[in-house]
Amino acid sequence: MKQAVLLGRTAGLRPSVERRLERIAQRRHPESHGADLLSLQRLAQESLELELPLSLVIDGRGLCRLLWIGPLEHSGRLLERLPGSARRHGPGLRLITCSTRARQLEPQGSEAVVGLDLAPSQWLRYAQQPQAGGHWPAGLYGLGEANRGRTSAGEDRSQPWQVLAEGDLEDLCALDLDSGPGTERGALPAATPSGRERVLLLALSSGDRQASQRQIAELEGLVRSAGADPVGVVEQRRSERAAHSLWGEGKVMEAALEARKLGATLVVTDRDLGPSQARNLERVLDLPVSDRSELILDIFAQRAASAAGRLQVELAQLRYRLPRLSGRGLSLSRQGGGIGTRGPGETQLEKDRRAIARRIDKLQEDVRKLGDHQARLRLGRQGQRRLALVGYTNAGKSSLLNALSKPAAGDAVLAENKLFATLDATTRRISRADPEGGPPQSLLLTDTVGFIRELPPPLVEAFRTTLEETLEADQLLVVVDLADPAWGEQLDTVHTILDGLGSHSPRRLVANQIDRCPATALDQARIRDPEALFVSATAGLGLQNLRDWIFLAS
Repeated sequence: MKQAVLLGRTAGLRPSVERRLERIAQRRHPESHGADLLSLQRLAQESLELELPLSLVIDGRGLCRLLWIGPLEHSGRLLERLPGSARRHGPGLRLITCSTRARQLEPQGSEAVVGLDLAPSQWLRYAQQPQAGGHWPAGLYGLGEANRGRTSAGEDRSQPWQVLAEGDLEDLCALDLDSGPGTERGALPAATPSGRERVLLLALSSGDRQASQRQIAELEGLVRSAGADPVGVVEQRRSERAAHSLWGEGKVMEAALEARKLGATLVVTDRDLGPSQARNLERVLDLPVSDRSELILDIFAQRAASAAGRLQVELAQLRYRLPRLSGRGLSLSRQGGGIGTRGPGETQLEKDRRAIARRIDKLQEDVRKLGDHQARLRLGRQGQRRLALVGYTNAGKSSLLNALSKPAAGDAVLAENKLFATLDATTRRISRADPEGGPPQSLLLTDTVGFIRELPPPLVEAFRTTLEETLEADQLLVVVDLADPAWGEQLDTVHTILDGLGSHSPRRLVANQIDRCPATALDQARIRDPEALFVSATAGLGLQNLRDWIFLAS
């Protein structure tokens, strides 16, 4: 195996130039620090002749492992291009670049991202030729403290590289800096030991700062509910969205840098993305990108416990992903065909789309049968008063159902402090003795799936069968969490979704968490609905009043 490889813009190189570059790549450099000055001067001559930047990757033993011809932003992940195993590279990789920009040596843009992926202990950058008087401009750069997992007070996190030394190339080649802890390769944040995704959030903010912060906090909650860890946020306030990615090029590049600094493995956006927008972002970020709708669909897929729930989630996922299906590699772009066929046949991508379309047709038929079954169940309940608990996700609907129905041990509905903890509609019979001595009174109370802002349309359509329990209820109890500062906006979202579903059942506001909310929230709830009912499902406050109202209203 060769000690070093030449990669980049190698097509069209004259054999003599290629031989000279290979000789430069075979020269050895000091093991622990610096570089061989004569090798760098020869590299500069070749860079000047080619009119291209040239970069060397030096391992801990002073051996050149890679010579990249052309801009580094076109190299992708340099670490994956090095020959041999990681053990053979050794610790403390160094990066040396002969730049075509004499006035701006500091790493910028995509080039800085490539450097972060490699995470060298030092990055020596110098100009193609010396200035008048023989001074050869050069700079030595190292990873900023934020890129080593430490944050300093007042640090500018937008600058991934910090200047270690500046001066003449000869002086920097001989400079022996004390590397200190954390400057070796591998100091960047890695995936969590549990294997959970590290997620960077990419958000578009509006003019209302508080509303934007609440929306970002909600997105963080969705990420945690999906089983991942949000590690950072990149936010941009935009008046005119860039059609190709929604975010400006500079902000996307900042997100790419932030993702490398924080060791993110996934980027989640707070806006829905079209297929081309997602591909454009993935190309620049060099990371998988999911939008908010896809994140919600993934949470639903994790939470679906019943066969009906899994059926509806799969249908929603396929409806969402079909227009976003794109070829990846030859397996999805190769033309199919064979003996006895006409023409080149069809691509594997077209076959996959047709297979998904057939699966969607099958699922739609199964959902229709599920709807017929649930309609028969509702028909058998005619003559009984039916109420439904509706509201924003994590407003306390399941806790309230458990508190009112008092189920036996093991029969309680799952109630956790997370978004979309339960998906399947659960119906419980609520009974009480008639105060006038008549037969016991009873009614049916249903807990439905929670709502959320901008609920993905494929999910609403797929879960319409489940939501029909809500549409046909005699009374809707709209539950809000008064301890959440955004409860007013959440209430508006719930009413908007119910109106969109065509619900005409009477609605009554049930204000939950009165033991944890500020007094002003109680006053605001009374203004929104003078007949609002105030309870605390966890503390047991106001439950008897709620039960009395439920049966008196019937």
